[in-house]
Amino acid sequence: MGRITESARAARRDQILAGALACFARSGYHATVMSDVAVEAGVSKGTTYLYFPSKEALFLALYEEWDCGLADRVQEAVGRLDARSANSPRRVLLAVVLAVGAHVEDHAEACRVVMEASLMAADQPELAAAVRSAQARTDRALTDLVAAGVAAGEWPAATDPVLQAQLIAATLQGLMARWHLAPHSVSWKEIADVLAGCGR
Repeated sequence: MGRITESARAARRDQILAGALACFARSGYHATVMSDVAVEAGVSKGTTYLYFPSKEALFLALYEEWDCGLADRVQEAVGRLDARSANSPRRVLLAVVLAVGAHVEDHAEACRVVMEASLMAADQPELAAAVRSAQARTDRALTDLVAAGVAAGEWPAATDPVLQAQLIAATLQGLMARWHLAPHSVSWKEIADVLAGCGR
């Protein structure tokens, strides 16, 4: 039997991840077992272990893919801003929030999995490290953005950039949860305008 090509390996890995995503979104992390993932992906249980040594590793891979996809989407949205908007921290924040909303809507199942990951993080050391790392990156980026906005006079001089960044991040997480409870009940455009102060 010939060796499996890299492209075939990547396709099989994606197939397993898609199966895992469907299972985690449908049943949650704790109720899902590796054999469920294998059936959903159309592979043998042993094959899943060739690519992912544990259910936690599968979950982490999904979490990281979501995070990377969101980061790429935000970077692309900010990159499309014209020069005037790109120099306005408020307009950059507007683009960021709209990108988050679009990512949530386009990848609803993955978003549910990521939300569960955040809630479970305290019980899973590797997952906790991944969640803390992602949150720290978000907090740093938002803090820098708000600080730039304060320096540019777009936020009041007394604004605490760290606290404001935490409030923005918490608001976005809460809105993700609300969106999943009642899809399309959240207008990301209206939320973006309020958070960025562009709708005043």
